Amino acid sequence: MKRQTIALFCIAIFSISCTQKSEAKEDSKYTDDQKASYYIGLSIAQNMKQEGFKVDADLLAQAIKEEMEGKTKLMPAEEMNTFMQEFMQKQNDKKQSAAMAQADVNKKKGLDFLAKNKSNPKVKTTASGLQYEVLQEGDGNTKPKASDVVQVKYTGKLMDGTVFDSTEKNGGAPMDINLGGVIKGWTEGIQLMSKGSKYRFYIPSDLAYGDQGAGAAIPAGSTIIFDVELVNIK
Repeated sequence: MKRQTIALFCIAIFSISCTQKSEAKEDSKYTDDQKASYYIGLSIAQNMKQEGFKVDADLLAQAIKEEMEGKTKLMPAEEMNTFMQEFMQKQNDKKQSAAMAQADVNKKKGLDFLAKNKSNPKVKTTASGLQYEVLQEGDGNTKPKASDVVQVKYTGKLMDGTVFDSTEKNGGAPMDINLGGVIKGWTEGIQLMSKGSKYRFYIPSDLAYGDQGAGAAIPAGSTIIFDVELVNIK
């Protein structure tokens, strides 16, 4: 519980520090303490919404007031840690169940997509289920090994075309990638390429980020698509 409280406070302070003065005119009738109180309240509310808590705002305000004024607590404070641990576990269980259900939906969509994509004469499928399309041939000779570091340009998309990452977003320069430290689809796929080639990879979830996904950018169970140019092998 202490960690949760500290985290909420840190989020609140961060939110306050990032608020730009140009975004709104501050009303001089409020003191700095009052403004900070308001922004901390906003931060707590935003965090609770993000976590999916159905917060009773009146009880939240009452608890803050009772603690600040040293009044008798509506609920026994000594039971707080135990209750909150159990409550957080229940919330995590709910999130995991929802995530697994969504992952199953996304995996089915991915399998359907790959099944149709397989009929494209330009698309080849490996034994693992990785699909690829040659957009530009390279020198045909120099190919990387799984232990190599390669220099690439790339664009990563979801099936709906949403770009979740690219070298263009990161300044446009080629990026050094250790093939032993990336998703399986990359490790396998880039070894098929020769220097100077451009491939499009269709990567099923089990060769990508699986049931965990990758933050908000790549939902659980997602099939992802990468356009990759192999610039150099180091």
